[in-house]
Amino acid sequence: MGMTPSRLYRAALCFLLIGGVLPGPARAEPTEAERMARWSDLRHAIFGDRVVEDTGNLVTIDAPARAEDAIVPVAISIAEPLAPEIRSLYLIIDDNPSPLAAHFLLGPLADAREIATRVRIDDYTYLHAVAEAADGRLYVTARFIKAAGGCSAPASKDQALALERLGKMKLSLADRSRPGEPINAKLLISHPNNSGLQMDPVSRNYIPADFMQTLNVTYNGQPIFRLESDIAISEDPSINFRFRPSDLTSPGVITAEVLDSSQRHFSQSWSVSAAAQM
Repeated sequence: MGMTPSRLYRAALCFLLIGGVLPGPARAEPTEAERMARWSDLRHAIFGDRVVEDTGNLVTIDAPARAEDAIVPVAISIAEPLAPEIRSLYLIIDDNPSPLAAHFLLGPLADAREIATRVRIDDYTYLHAVAEAADGRLYVTARFIKAAGGCSAPASKDQALALERLGKMKLSLADRSRPGEPINAKLLISHPNNSGLQMDPVSRNYIPADFMQTLNVTYNGQPIFRLESDIAISEDPSINFRFRPSDLTSPGVITAEVLDSSQRHFSQSWSVSAAAQM
């Protein structure tokens, strides 16, 4: 399913490239030229000297123009005829403390036409989605969003209660309107996903980072996708995805496995009846 960025590489992105976005003195709003230079630096850090192509509307990002709170929905869509060729998706939030927010590695059952999650966004910034095809070509799109302080915003839920629900998951499957269409699924994971930049209102100390690091989703043991994530994914991660079962006539099992930054493992499985697939 391809090469993945190492954790050391992610740390370099967070602490070396992104020094200007951590809390500190007020700074002037970047110019458009500065924003383009920043994306150029990030693109080189993540993809090296590989060519990243702009393909117009073949790759798109759906996100609000302005973030209403610290939980921002973001969807990446891939149009035909490109979608069947895509093997991985990168979501990059240029001005976040850790800009490489998510890397989806798509398995043979995945439908790449749309995948969505919820993120924290720390500043006025560009979002970039990069789709990687089986032949190694890279396709990019961008969207500008206005936000402020999403990475350091306090959790919306009581931390003690959040820890009681830690690792619990819920899967929802939508009925397909036509035979042959992929199954639409929504996975919710209970996890505080603390960014390490949030302050405890009682102790006034920073809450240690504690976030979902990887998520593997399979159907009857076959990979649908693997997500490598970071502190930009919001609390209680939510993933919307599509998949095509290899066998439509028999029942199956979807399994989700999570590893978080504290090296805790969580796993849950759900039965999928043949009737729900047809």
